[in-house]
Amino acid sequence: MIAKLGYASALAGFALVAASAGSADAANFAGTWTVAGTLGNPIVATSAPVCVFRQSGNAISGSCKGPNGIGSADGSVNGRAILWRWHIIATNAVGLAGIATYHGVWGSDGVVRGTWTHSRRPGAYGPFTAQKL
Repeated sequence: MIAKLGYASALAGFALVAASAGSADAANFAGTWTVAGTLGNPIVATSAPVCVFRQSGNAISGSCKGPNGIGSADGSVNGRAILWRWHIIATNAVGLAGIATYHGVWGSDGVVRGTWTHSRRPGAYGPFTAQKL
């Protein structure tokens, strides 16, 4: 019985150390990112902004600028996962004002992959990728 308790305690200690190590390896999303995505099937919108993020703990802030819109960005980080919202102001007739929301995970290859939605296209979603410059 004592041996089993010792083994269980050792496993619990290892799990705690492993979890702490994972927290220390949280991704740093601060910097400039190029984003590319399509929305819907058939495609109803595209996304191609350059976003500049600042990160404070798990909070993301910054701005994005695309060929058809500009605006602020805010969101959160959880390990290697990121969620951000781009508050788009259209800069021309093609631009789609509203809020684009991105959910992605930073892969070991340095690329964030995920899905995005837009407040002006309810029910539509699509893939995106983002790479740090």
